[in-house]
Amino acid sequence: MAGGIAGALVFAALAGLGSLLSSRVGSPIPVIVLAIAGAYGGWLLGVIVFGAIRGGNEETRG
Repeated sequence: MAGGIAGALVFAALAGLGSLLSSRVGSPIPVIVLAIAGAYGGWLLGVIVFGAIRGGNEETRG
């Protein structure tokens, strides 16, 4: 759940930045590029947060 929220926040932030830039330059390219980057960055952060919360594999061999 926390990983999904973190990923959604990153995606929303980058898509919003792309929308702001698009209104300034008059081209939809910043929205497309930053939405793709936001999707990838959001997925990556979500995986990192999910892994950190879930914990690592704590097997010990003796």
